[in-house]
Formats: sequence, C-alpha cells, structure tokens
Amino acid sequence: MKKFLIIVLIFLLILTGITIYLNQVILPQKIKSIIIESLEKQTGKDVSLKSLQFNLFKGLILRDLVMTDNQNVILSTRQVNCSIFIWPIFKKQIIIPSITFKTPYIYLERKEDNTFNLEGLFTAQKPPEKKSDFSVVVLKVNIENGEVVFQDNTLNLKLRKEIKNIKLGLHLSLPASVKFNFKGEIPSSLLATLVSTGEYKILSKELICDFEVNNLPIQDFKAYYGDLGGLASGPVYLYGHINLKDKLLKSEIKLRSENLILEKDKLSAKLTLNFEANADYEVESKKLSFKGACDILHADILGVPTLGDVKNLRGKFAFNQKSLVSDSLKAELLGKQFEVTLGIKDFKTPVLSIETGLELNSLPNILKEKFNFNYINSASGKAVLNIKARPDKTGAWSFQGSMDIIGANLKIEKQDFPVENIYGKLGFSQNGLNWEEAKFRFRGVDYESGGSLVDFNAADIKLTLDSSELSITSNFKLTGKKIKIDQFKGKYLSSPFSAQGEIDNTDPSKVMADLKGKLTIEISNLSKLFDKKYPFLNEMKLSGSLESDFSLTGNLNDFKNCYLKSHIRSDKLSFYGLNTQGASLDFFQDQRIAKVSKLKLGFYDGTIEGSGSMDLDNPKFLYHAALKADGVKLEKLKNDTKAKNKNISGTFSGNLKISGEPADLGKLSGSGRFTVIEGKLWELNLLEGVGKLIFAKDMRNINISECSADFQIKDKYIFTDSLKLKSNVADLAGPIKLGFDQSIEGSLDIDIISDMVPVSGTLKDFTTAVAGQGGKFGTIKLSGTIKEPRHSFKPAVGNLIKGLTDVFFGKPDQ
Repeated sequence: MKKFLIIVLIFLLILTGITIYLNQVILPQKIKSIIIESLEKQTGKDVSLKSLQFNLFKGLILRDLVMTDNQNVILSTRQVNCSIFIWPIFKKQIIIPSITFKTPYIYLERKEDNTFNLEGLFTAQKPPEKKSDFSVVVLKVNIENGEVVFQDNTLNLKLRKEIKNIKLGLHLSLPASVKFNFKGEIPSSLLATLVSTGEYKILSKELICDFEVNNLPIQDFKAYYGDLGGLASGPVYLYGHINLKDKLLKSEIKLRSENLILEKDKLSAKLTLNFEANADYEVESKKLSFKGACDILHADILGVPTLGDVKNLRGKFAFNQKSLVSDSLKAELLGKQFEVTLGIKDFKTPVLSIETGLELNSLPNILKEKFNFNYINSASGKAVLNIKARPDKTGAWSFQGSMDIIGANLKIEKQDFPVENIYGKLGFSQNGLNWEEAKFRFRGVDYESGGSLVDFNAADIKLTLDSSELSITSNFKLTGKKIKIDQFKGKYLSSPFSAQGEIDNTDPSKVMADLKGKLTIEISNLSKLFDKKYPFLNEMKLSGSLESDFSLTGNLNDFKNCYLKSHIRSDKLSFYGLNTQGASLDFFQDQRIAKVSKLKLGFYDGTIEGSGSMDLDNPKFLYHAALKADGVKLEKLKNDTKAKNKNISGTFSGNLKISGEPADLGKLSGSGRFTVIEGKLWELNLLEGVGKLIFAKDMRNINISECSADFQIKDKYIFTDSLKLKSNVADLAGPIKLGFDQSIEGSLDIDIISDMVPVSGTLKDFTTAVAGQGGKFGTIKLSGTIKEPRHSFKPAVGNLIKGLTDVFFGKPDQ
C-alpha cells in the first residue's frame, strides 16, 4: 500500500511538472502560436489569443480569443476550454476532441454579393508554406451562453438582429461536413425561442437545416416582405426545413399564429391560422417562387373601405406567388353571415374577387350606414353578390361589383305601395350604382328601368322608367338632403309632363320645394288615374287635352301653405258631351287660399267666364265661385245632347254666384239670373207639356222673345219666383222649384195676347181666342221630375165668360 502511494505521488509530481513546463514553456511559446497560425490558415481570418493554459481537468484554456475579418470582429470569447489528447503531442499532433466557447460573440453577415462572411471559415485557400512541426485537429465545438449578431446587407434597408443565450453544438463529420445543434433566444416584446439542427457539407457548400421558432416577432423581418413591408405584425410559431445549395434555397415552412396582425393603410386584420408552404429562392436573382395553403380558424378584418368590418372569417385558401383562391370562406359582414368565394388571380395586378349570396332584408341598413342612402325602408328577397377590389395608384383599395337580384321587394320611403318582383343586375362601386333592364311591378303594373347613381356623398342620378302606362326620364342630384332636379320628363298614358327645380329635405318636417314645369293632360287619362277615388269622373265623359305651366314653392309637408301658380289652356274640351271652343284658366294658391282668378271658355258661339276661391285652412274647404255666360247659342248646344232632334233655339246669357262645401251639396247656396232671347223652347222637357196645354197650333213655330228668371240655390233646391216666358201668343210667369234629386214643383200663370190669336182654326183655337179676350187664360201646375214632368191646367172661369161676352156682343166703349 505504501509502495502504491509512493508511485501515485511520483506520478502526480511528474504531471505537475509537465503541467508547469507546458504552461511556462511549451504552451505560451510554441503551442499558442501554433493554434493561432492553424486557425488563421484554416479560416482565413485574423486571430488573436491573449493566453493559453493547461488544466488537468479542463484541458487547454484559451482566454480572450478574437477572430477578425477586415477589422470587423466576427468571433470573440473570453474563454475557450479545449479538451486535448496529450500523447499525440510527442508525435507533433494536437488533437482537440472538443472546444467549448463560453459567452462568445459571433458576427454573421450576409454580404451584398449574397455570400456570408463565415462561408469560408473551414475552406479558406492556404498558400503553400513550410510544413509545420505540429498539426491541429478539432473534432467538436460547443458554444455556451453565446450571442450572434446577424446583419443582412442585401436589402435596401440593412437588417440587423441579435440572438442571445445561444447553445451550439458543432462537430466534424466524415467525410467533410459540419453538423450542428442550435438553441437561442431573439429579444423582442415577446421572447422568441429558436431551435435548429442541421449539417453543412463543406465540399459541396450545401446547408441542410431544420428549425423551429416560437413567438417569432414577424414584424422584425418586414424588410424581407418587399412591397408588403409593414403589413404583418404579431407572434407566430414557425417550423421549417431548408436546403441551400448552388445558391438555391429550398424550404418547407409551417406557420401557426393566434394573433397575427396584418395592416395596410387603414385596413387591418387579426388572424388565427395554420399555414403551410413550399418555397424556392434564388439567392443571386432574388427570385422567389412558392405555393401553399392557409387554414384560417378565425379572423377579424377592420377598416374595409365602404363595406366596414369583416368578423369571424374562417375557411381555407390556396396560394402561390401569382394567385390566391378560396372556395369556402365564411364571414360576418355588415351584420350578416356570408359564404364567400374569394380569389386574386395575379398579384402583379391584384384584383380580389368575392362572390356570395345575399338576403336583401339587410339592404336598407347597408345603404343607410355605408352609402348614406336613406330612401329604402325595407326589403326582401335574394341576390347574388360579386365584388372585385383592387388597389389604386396610391395603394388604397377600391372596389366594384354587381348584384343579381331575384324576386326582390322594396318599400320606398314615403310610398304606400311596395316595389315588387324585382329582377335585374345592379352594378356598384364605392363611387356609385348603375343598372340596366331592371324589371319590377308597382301597383299591378310591370316596369323596366335603367339608370346610374354617381357619388354617394353628392349623388348624381340618371333614371329611365318605362311601362304600358308611364315613362320617365330624369336627371337629378342629391347633396346631403337636397335634391336638384335638372330634368324630369315623361308621359303618363298619352299625357306628357316635365319639371325642374330643387327639393330640400334637410329638415324632414319642412320639405322645401322650388319647382317649375309643364304638363299636358289628356282628360280621358284622369278618369283612369282617379276612377277609384272619384268615380263621378267617368260619368262626366271628359275628353280633350289641357296644357299647363306651373311653379311651386314652399313646404311640401304643408302643401296648403305652398305658393302654386298655374296657367291652364285647352284648344278643345268636352264634358257631359258638351264641347268648348278654347279654354283658359289662371290658378294660384298662397297662404292656404286657392284661387281661380280667371276662367274663360268659348262655348257654342258664346263665352263663359268665371272666378273662384277656396279656403284650404278651413277643414270643410269653403269655396266661392262666380260664373257669367254670354251669347251661348242653344240651337248649337242642343246638337250635342239628346235633344238634338227637337226644335230648340235661342241665345242664352246669365250669371251665377255660389258658395258651399265640396263634401256636402246640402250646404251649396247661391243666386243668379239667366235670359234666353229670340228662341224656341217649347220642346224642352220642362215646357213641352205647357205648350201642348196652351196651343192647338204647331207650337214649334211659336217664338219666345224672352225667357228669364232670377233664382236662388239653397237647401238642395234651385228656385225662382219670377220665371217669365214671353211669346207672340202668350206670356207665362210664376214660381218654379227644382230639387237636386231632379224633382220639380211650380205654377205658371198664362196670359193670352189677343192680337196675335189666329182668326180661324180648331175649336181649341177658338177657345184660346175667347180666353184671350178676357185676359188671364188660367194656371198650369208642374210636378214630377225634370225628365218626366207632369202638368195640370186650371182655367180662369171669370175671364173665360167675359171673353165670350166680348166676342158675341163686342167690347164696351172705353
């Protein structure tokens, strides 16, 4: 035992001596320079070493090792531990099974010529030199707690990144390759970790690498995105396999992110996705080609121009360097769920195509919120929506699209009837709308329409509308709540119209208008337009045409207070079968009073003139009117009536003043006077029976020199106490009362004019002559109706006896 201890002690003393000798003589004087020289030859870099020591347990210890390239430090470390085999030293060999770098600094640079500064680290060409006494072989390199600074000089803006807390295992592998294991951290707002394994084949200059990155701050590498720089931000998980050979980088990449943010101008998206791609990158030409697929689990896109936010986007799309396509994306847009077909065919001229179905019940809110268009209250039906979006010269995205509408229904603001069965194609962009050959039904009539709307903020609208009843061509501008009508013309049935002016809807309670226009009305069209509301128009048998110029100013919500002025004229007008020969009317409305200041009709060689007014402020619309007729020829008028075959003639004149309420004929009241001169009236229904009672001769030849009466209208009756008829045979006078129900009641006293009685004739002629001698012939009572009047005669007996006496005995001397 004692002998063993002595041997061990001697061995230790020898080792100590050897160590001292190595540290004092061999290492600092010979080995240090050999190491520096060998590293410089092997790497082609400048190498400096402060000190070199040997430790029985750690091997060689190198302190302050620095490797430089053109004065740039590419590698430095405070301490390097090198395990070493001792016995080959005596054979002039230094075999280093491993080198451990503690807290090293490595500078990795990608040069402008696309080469790396460490690319020739183990392959530097060494000039022929005198053979060294020693050779050095390094089998393995380890790095602990290292730092790498990477700088890429090939980009327009140089990229510089740091990787810290590096652990690297690097070892030679036969026949000529370097294999490595790498771990590190990339400082950022979220700590990114990097793990990589791979091999660099020295002779073929081929790099094979697998890597995995967690929490990679993708925005830190935006310099590599080219024109998409600044688009992406947020952490991603990245797995990849790369192969770099002959300056061609092939890669397979998988990416996963829960909060990836894409931003461009005012557009931003937050995504959760899985991404896979294969890419080839030619280092010298910087040409990139790739293809892959992305499965979006959830995404929100904010700030989409005009359309607004896209929420809960999900689905899968395929892509390559030229295009992007998806057939089954789903998203919430404008508050509705959509299934979308989406694609960009060519990124060089990027056009994003979107196709989806659309339920039109959301259309009013879309138009109101996104386009400031407030004139549709509700909608129903379906449509197919196609949208194409592209960036303009400034980089901002613009869009255009179309909507194929199928069986839609719309409820228009302030319109009681919906627009139904809409079919057509609507084109749109952020600047406006256009449509052609759109078909729909309104109030049971089929229409076809075309038009355009330019600029939603100050809309310029052109519209055409055609149907069997109505056609319209219009051009108007919407600026906020103001409508400027440049053109509005069209035709209802055979009645043309036109208008222009302005409407201001800024205050909905005061819709202010300033309009002017022209209107030609075929009177027969009025019956069709208003027959349900005013059935009596059909009974009036209206025909002819009216031409009107009008101007309207005021609040349309208080139409009674508007100022309205119109001049109406007609070359020919017919009502109840009666015809006019020219008509004109001046109408105006102001301060709730409507007035006809002048009415003039040419009427059967005569004229009818009139005026009137209506109090629109009164709930019963009280009115007053005055009419005057002059020179109306009854023989011409009767030709347009059922009495055309009767012997009726004369010249009619008269005047009438009335007042009342339109809704209550019982409140009609008035007064007037009429006169008929030099005519024949005995065949009128009212007088025909009277004439037969009086005259035995052909009464049609009995001329009425004058028929006149002052009359009044009250309590649904027209009555007079002074109807007078004068003829060359007899005079009639008395009261007459006509009811609005066509009833008749009256009493006419008959005076025979003796001088005019024929001297011969029938017994009835004789009786008439006898009665004439006595003055009053009798009284005729009238009853029944105007169409079927009844007459009864009551003779004046005293006058009849006196007449006989005068005939037989002669009249007494006066």
